[in-house]
Amino acid sequence: MKRFSLLIVVAIVATVPLLAANFSVTDTTKFDYALDPDGSLWVDDPFGNVEIVGVEGSSVSVSVAKVTRGVDQSAIAEGRALTVVTSRGDERVRELRTIIPEAPARTLRWQSFVTYTIRAPKSAHVKVSTTYSDRVRVADMTGDVTIKNFAGEIILDNLAGPVVVDSTNGNISYKPAARINGNVQLATVNGAIQLSVGPDTAFQWIADTIQGDFRTTVPLQKAHFNGRTLRALVNSASTPVVTTSSLMRDVVMLRTGTNEKDAKSIRQSLTPVSDAPQQQLDTPLLTRHFQAPVVEGNWQFATNIGNIAVGEVRGSARIETGAGQVQLSVVAGECNVISHGGELDLGDIRGPLSAHTDAGNITVGNARLGGTITTGGGMIRVVSSGGPTSMKSGGGDIVIRQANGPVSAETRSGDVSVTVDAGVKVASIAAVTGRGNVVLNVPPQFGADIDATIVTSDPETNKIESDLRGLTTRRESIGKRTRIRATGKVNGGGPRVQLYAEEGDIRINTQSVVISPLP
Repeated sequence: MKRFSLLIVVAIVATVPLLAANFSVTDTTKFDYALDPDGSLWVDDPFGNVEIVGVEGSSVSVSVAKVTRGVDQSAIAEGRALTVVTSRGDERVRELRTIIPEAPARTLRWQSFVTYTIRAPKSAHVKVSTTYSDRVRVADMTGDVTIKNFAGEIILDNLAGPVVVDSTNGNISYKPAARINGNVQLATVNGAIQLSVGPDTAFQWIADTIQGDFRTTVPLQKAHFNGRTLRALVNSASTPVVTTSSLMRDVVMLRTGTNEKDAKSIRQSLTPVSDAPQQQLDTPLLTRHFQAPVVEGNWQFATNIGNIAVGEVRGSARIETGAGQVQLSVVAGECNVISHGGELDLGDIRGPLSAHTDAGNITVGNARLGGTITTGGGMIRVVSSGGPTSMKSGGGDIVIRQANGPVSAETRSGDVSVTVDAGVKVASIAAVTGRGNVVLNVPPQFGADIDATIVTSDPETNKIESDLRGLTTRRESIGKRTRIRATGKVNGGGPRVQLYAEEGDIRINTQSVVISPLP
């Protein structure tokens, strides 16, 4: 694929005028650190190249080359001092960042260019952010990969996991592994996109371009146009989904062993068909992703389609995506997240939390002030809550492992498990499942007014069991089913604890419970 360099050069010249540099100095450094195989690696490099290759093991090896050019020796010294490479984090999350001052602190007397060469655990989660580069290359990874850049070629080799690329002026080259284990989204405004796939690689292809063409050497099944958007199956697979979007250039898919000159235009061989309104067809399939290690202050972000990944928001966060995954490691203030289709992975939320997805799992590390967590269908898992927490799922398990306040949990189908912190003596609890089991773990001194009910067609199998004494159990027939209800005050009584399960068991435990990490 030809490298698209004209707009890149123009952009660089307009933003960072080139020097007639007479001097150049290269500083190199190498270091290693531990990273969990499923940990996250963030690289933020505004001016420079990045190469990340996946390897076996649980450590990261980093080689850094900082090239500083200047008009004289004093300019070189200034540039070397003001261009800083930093590293922070731990075994779970590690950030590498190049800090270069904004104008006017950065003068036109010097320029710096930092290149990272990294070997990381192949199953780690990789997130790269660049502004100007010659290239960003990620290879041999099985974890998810996210890249955002303004200018520079992006090369993806032998990737098996989910991929999200959002570029303005960069070409994108993608060579997946033989089996893709997640959706792929490749988007560029002024760049071209080329996919090179093996003969057995299977996925659904959705492609969009306004000024360019679609060309391929790969046999397609059920290929058709919906307005500007091409949809097709590769090796008859409907999942995973590979989405490619280029506004101005071609999107090309090649079978391994063929070349671009052999690729035929798909537009010329297919007639556009649609049952959708013309206005909808004229809307191009575009994505808008966002990723950053740190966002200062309060932050708002909205997109029709896009994934969001942020290490730390130093303020409140308000996010909405029409379809996409949201990952927030730390939010200092209030957190309000809505996805109309995608998983939510939320870490330490220090303010009130409101999280909703129309479809997908939700994981919360620590809801310090509690909040409202809902999904149209999927699991909800909360490690710790520090205030009133309400959870509701259209279908899926609900687990809260350490509740320090009132809890309301409801699912249409799935198990509900609530563990009350050992230091909590009273708390209002409501746990309801339309089909599944309810497990409540409480400390021995826990006081409550308990009302536990199961409705079952198999009363000999489904039961209410409690380690807390003082409950009275009654049975009654409801048509062909049986209602079993246990009520009473335990440990002197307290706030109401209401438990309800259909076609399942209710179990109240008082033994010590070990809090283990989420699976």
